[in-house]
Amino acid sequence: MRDFRDAKAMARTLRASLTAKTVAISHGESLELVSKMLGVADWNTLSAEIQASREGPLVAAATHATEAGRHPAMPIRDFVPFPGEIAPLYASSAKATQALGRAFQGARPIIVAIQRSSDVDEPGRSDVCDVGVLGSVLTLDQLADGRWKALTQIHRRIMIKDFIGEADSYVAEVDDLDEQPAPDVPYLILSIKAYFMAHSFRDAIKRGYPREPQIKPPFERVRDAGRLADMIASHIELSIADKRVLLATLDPVRRLERVGAFLQGNA
Repeated sequence: MRDFRDAKAMARTLRASLTAKTVAISHGESLELVSKMLGVADWNTLSAEIQASREGPLVAAATHATEAGRHPAMPIRDFVPFPGEIAPLYASSAKATQALGRAFQGARPIIVAIQRSSDVDEPGRSDVCDVGVLGSVLTLDQLADGRWKALTQIHRRIMIKDFIGEADSYVAEVDDLDEQPAPDVPYLILSIKAYFMAHSFRDAIKRGYPREPQIKPPFERVRDAGRLADMIASHIELSIADKRVLLATLDPVRRLERVGAFLQGNA
């Protein structure tokens, strides 16, 4: 965002989008909604923060120790987790359960591999996507129906070189993916946040909820294009195929643009 006029432009865009969906709000209300979306109390505060931010963008840097090599792995067929979320993984087969147990008890990473087809019960390398995710198993509990549930913190994307069903477990050979820091694209980020807010309004109306959108921290203050794309992708309803495409899109700006297209119904 260059200055407060960009936020005003997004407020007009938000208002126009909602008007097209028969949701009428004033320009002042749209300014206040944009302010709340960005995690500040009101429009005056947002305007002051934007002016102050012109001194230079905040840059978030993250480092990851290499995790290339062989790790316990779990195939999933009806879900696509994204970096940054805590995902529930369910295991019923002995191999998947053993892999989760090894990762949990040994404090080792778990590789989550997304199956290309839900019809394969014993997947091999050709049955899983090239891009998967690496996570940490936080809790592991057995459910009443005999399945195991693992709450897993998803850290980042990885490249799956091999996926093997051993006698008693699944393992994966993986390489790190060099995901470059996202360029500074504040106007695109603000646009997508506005589209997401409009999407939340429409969803709330369809469900019969109050029209105030439930967009909470840390969403409002995210300024990284790739991180924002992953957060929204994990919250909106998309087909498994569409989510696989987003997970495999390594360019953070392109990924955010695709998320925007889905939000607008133009994907």
